[in-house]
Amino acid sequence: MKEYDILEAIGDINPKYVNNASTSTTVKKSNHYFRWIAIAACLCLVTILTLVSITNNVNTEDNNEAINEAIDVTDGIYIPPVKLPESDSTVEADMIGLVVYNGNIYTQAADYFDSEVQKIESLIGEHLGTAMGNINEWSSKNEFSNEFASTIPGEIYAVNGYDTDFRICIKLEYEDQNGNPAVHIQFLEKLNDITLNTGKDLFETKLHIKDNINTIYWQSHNDWNLANNNLHKATINSDTWSEFLDYVDRGIFTVFWNPDIINGSSIYDTEKQVHLILEMKDGTTLRLRLIEGGYVRYNSLNWYLVKIPENIFNTVYDSCGGIH
Repeated sequence: MKEYDILEAIGDINPKYVNNASTSTTVKKSNHYFRWIAIAACLCLVTILTLVSITNNVNTEDNNEAINEAIDVTDGIYIPPVKLPESDSTVEADMIGLVVYNGNIYTQAADYFDSEVQKIESLIGEHLGTAMGNINEWSSKNEFSNEFASTIPGEIYAVNGYDTDFRICIKLEYEDQNGNPAVHIQFLEKLNDITLNTGKDLFETKLHIKDNINTIYWQSHNDWNLANNNLHKATINSDTWSEFLDYVDRGIFTVFWNPDIINGSSIYDTEKQVHLILEMKDGTTLRLRLIEGGYVRYNSLNWYLVKIPENIFNTVYDSCGGIH
């Protein structure tokens, strides 16, 4: 795993630490990681992530075969189901948190602590069941067939405003470092065994981005990669942003697997990218990555990106410190 992969796994930036009065500010490091360690300890979860080959996360021979199942772009890009490990499997895989619901596997997405939880409390919908927390790196394939099998124990809920075929959440109650009761909400999303054609299939049908954004922040790739935690409030004209989203909705999904290269390197092996942090009106936070050449990626969908015309792309990319 390369340095930026490791940082992505453990180090998302949290916009709650941004001073909104400033267009550029140094953000203090989040306690997010330490709180998560505390949760794991309190729940006696030595392992909260499971050995699962996710076809859009894991660079293995099996998954290279799976990626070749992608349908021609005229019919959309098909993202294969999660490839589960056999009980005697020795294949290397990424660790990823998951829950089985309605026979489908939902994998970890955004999570929320403290005041963030208060912002999204109204989104906690119908109680769906109780996650068992019974999956670890030694679990067999058969154990994944059980409804509510999971790496994390807790109560599972629908997320109001979002289809349960795409997004659910798990609510974890724990004690913070001072012994006070606290709540952590982990979103989980089903982004496998689906077909995506245009950006609208994800960004609008599932994520509802348009007309749902309060504030946009951006971060340089270098700051993100080095965990400098330096965020900037974006100054993007509303008409420019609207046009950008229109093109993202119409953009066609394309897939890059790790061995695929652009100009001699992986699509992510470049400084010519910026990170967007979108604070949504419903209290949620979304993270997008813009990569020179017109590529737009939702952070929870690693190797599947939307391609839009560069002249439109650059109106936002350049406004957010993008380099060429």
